[in-house]
Amino acid sequence: MTVSDTFRFGSFELHAAGGELRQHGDLVKLAPQPAKVLVLLVTRAGEVVTRDQIREHVWAGDTFVDFEQGLNFCIRQIREALGDTADAPRFIETLPRRGYRFLMPVTKATGGGPAGVTRLIVLPFRMLRPDADTAFLAFSLPDALTASLSGLESLVVRSSLAAARFADGDQPDLKTVAAEVDVDMIVTGTLLRAGDQVRVTSQMTDAATGTLVWSDAAQAPVGDVFQVQDELARRIIASLKLPLTMGEEQRLQRDVPANARAYEYYLRGNQLSHDSKQWVVARDLYQHGLEADPAYAPAWARLGRIHHVIGKYLDTGTAESLDQAEAAFARALALSPDLPITHKLLAQLEVDRGRARDAMARLIAHARLADPELLAGLVTTCRYCGLLDASVAAHTRAVALEPKLRTSVVHTWFLQRDYARVATVKPALGPYIIPMALAEIGRTDEGLAALRELEPKTPTRIRNLVCGARLLLEGKTAESAAMMMTTEIQDPECHFYVSRHLAKLGSADEAISWLKRAVAGGFFCFPALAGDSWLDAIRKRAAFTKILKEAETQHRQAATLFSKLEGERMLGLGAP
Repeated sequence: MTVSDTFRFGSFELHAAGGELRQHGDLVKLAPQPAKVLVLLVTRAGEVVTRDQIREHVWAGDTFVDFEQGLNFCIRQIREALGDTADAPRFIETLPRRGYRFLMPVTKATGGGPAGVTRLIVLPFRMLRPDADTAFLAFSLPDALTASLSGLESLVVRSSLAAARFADGDQPDLKTVAAEVDVDMIVTGTLLRAGDQVRVTSQMTDAATGTLVWSDAAQAPVGDVFQVQDELARRIIASLKLPLTMGEEQRLQRDVPANARAYEYYLRGNQLSHDSKQWVVARDLYQHGLEADPAYAPAWARLGRIHHVIGKYLDTGTAESLDQAEAAFARALALSPDLPITHKLLAQLEVDRGRARDAMARLIAHARLADPELLAGLVTTCRYCGLLDASVAAHTRAVALEPKLRTSVVHTWFLQRDYARVATVKPALGPYIIPMALAEIGRTDEGLAALRELEPKTPTRIRNLVCGARLLLEGKTAESAAMMMTTEIQDPECHFYVSRHLAKLGSADEAISWLKRAVAGGFFCFPALAGDSWLDAIRKRAAFTKILKEAETQHRQAATLFSKLEGERMLGLGAP
C-alpha cells in the first residue's frame, strides 16, 4: 500500500493519505485514530485482523493506557460513519475474542483514479402513454437487461426485485435510489407506442454527481425489441469500460433469441412469473417461445424454475413437474454452460431433490464475489450440508453486494438456535420458524398471533405446517401432531421441521420416520441433528443413532469438498 492509494467499497471511498473517507463524493467526518483502524481493516478486507495486530499497527510506541477502550471507541465511530451496526453488520464483523473482519468487497485505484467494480441498477421503464399491448415491456425489458449483465466480474447489477420498488409513480429521485440500494450508476428509460413501433428512450446517470453519462433513443417494431436490449447492454459495457473475459463475450453473443416472436413470449412470461396465480400462464408462454426458438438458453432456465415452483407449491403440481424442471435446466446448461441464472435456479431444485452437495460445489465454481444471487444460493446449499458458518458468511457477502437481497439465512439462524435473531425477521418470511422462534424466547402470544394471521394466506402445501404450529402453541398437542403428519411439501428441510416438532410432542416413531426421510432426501445438517433439544426424546433410539451417523458422514464429505474447492477463502472464513 502507498499513501496515494484509494480504496472503494459500496458508496464509499477511503483515501489512505490522511484517512479521508467520502460517500458519493461528500466528506464523512472520521477522527484520525478510527481512520487508521479503518484503513487497516479495508486493506485486509475479508481477513480476520486480530486485536493485537491492530494495536501493533495503530498504537505501536504510544503510551496509550487503555487499548481496549480506545479500540472499542474506534470501532463504534467507524460503524457510525458507515451507517453500520454490530448486530447486522454489512461492513465490519466482530469475532469475539479474535478481532474484526471487513466484509464489503474492496477495489483499489492508485492516485484516486476510477476504482474497479461498478454497482448498477436498471429501474423499471415508464410508459409515456398507456398501452395494453406493450405495458409488459416496462418491467420485462429492464429485467432482461439486468439478467444479461448479471455475472460480469467487473459489474454488480442490483436485482429486478430491488428495482421494482421504484416502479410506481413518476420518475423517482435518483439520489434517493442511490442511497437506498447503494449504486454508482442508474439506468432509466421511457416507452412510447407509435403505431406498430415502440420508441425506447434511455439514459445512464452517475449516482454520485447526478451527471448524465449518456442518453439514447431507439425505435423497434413492437414484436422485436431484443435489438434494443442488446444495444443497451453494449452501451453500458462500453461506457463503463468494463473488461470482459473471453467467456463473458461469448455468452453475450450466444444467449440471444433467434426471432422476435420467441423473445416476446420470453418477456411476457417473465412479467407473470413472479405471481403464483399466473405461474401456469407463464409456463405456457415460455413453452410457446421455445417452440419458436428451442436454442434460447435463458428461456429454458426460466421454464425450469416455473416447473419447479408449480411442482413444489401448487396442488396441481406433480413429481413429473420436477422432472420437467430438471430437463429444462439440463437443456439450458447444454446451450450455455456459464449462464448465471441457470446455476442459481437449478440449485434451488437440486436441494429439493437431495443433491445439495452437488449444488454447493457447482455454485462455488461459478459464484464470484460480484454475483450476490449465486452467493444467495450458497446460503441454502451450505446449510443443507451442515456448513452453517459458511451459510452465514455467504449471506453476509451477498447482502454486502446487494443490501436488499433476500436470502434463506433466517433458516440458518434457526438451526443455530439463534432464536432472538430469527425473531427480528418478519413472520411472513418464515411462517413456521419465525413464530416458533418467538415462542422460544418467551413471546408466545406474538408467535400465536402471527400464525393465526398467516395461516389463511399460506400456500396450500405448507399450510398444515403453520396450522400445526398454531395448535402446538394453543396447547392442542394431539391435534398438532395429527396436522403435522399431513404436510405434503417435497422439501427435506421441511421434513426435518416436522420431525423435531413430532419428537417434541412425543410421537417418536413418526418423528424417526420423518427424520429418516429428511436425511435421505438430502438434508444432512449434522450440527442441527446433533444439538436440537427438541430431538432429545428420540436421541437414545437406535434408529436415531443410525440416521445421525449417516448425516455426519454426508456432512463430513461435504465439508471436505468445500475445503478442497477453497470455499473458506472465497467466503473469507478461516483462522486469523
